[in-house]
Amino acid sequence: MKWAFIDYENIGCLSKIDLSVYCKVVLFLGAKQPKIDLGEKKYDSPIDLVLVQLKATQSNNLDFHLSYYLGKYDHQAPANVTFDIISNDNGFSPLIAHIKTNGRNCKQVKVNSAPSAKSKLISSLTSKPKEKRPKKVSSLRNHIAAHMAVKGNEVAIQNYFNQLVNQKLIKVSGDDVVYI
Repeated sequence: MKWAFIDYENIGCLSKIDLSVYCKVVLFLGAKQPKIDLGEKKYDSPIDLVLVQLKATQSNNLDFHLSYYLGKYDHQAPANVTFDIISNDNGFSPLIAHIKTNGRNCKQVKVNSAPSAKSKLISSLTSKPKEKRPKKVSSLRNHIAAHMAVKGNEVAIQNYFNQLVNQKLIKVSGDDVVYI
């Protein structure tokens, strides 16, 4: 038996995940993610889905909530249940190691994103001198929306934004964006 803990803020879409292999799916949405993109896949049987919609937008807020629910469900789930943390965020590695030392089978599942789209965004930013790149979070989000043709799709915009942070191409300090 497997349970999934999905960092939707980080992966942005469920199309590359087969939810039918999980007995329970705990889906974490950021405060700026009003919609869930399930992709085109159709499921033959119901999915036990727990939706955790965050209210506040603070750094690592979703990660803290996911960690809380991992601990909560670790006490509730039978010992034979495996936990899959579905996220491209490497910050979960120490927590996964800790859960394993306490006897629970737990692993991270990363979701591949389209490299061509990612490289298109990176080249649109790096082809400009640093002083001409968006300096504020809101400006960078607008840049992403325009260059990636995802205007109005907050989930996709946040996913691309998170990829820039996770790849250490940018650092965010308040509303300021710093290019590394």
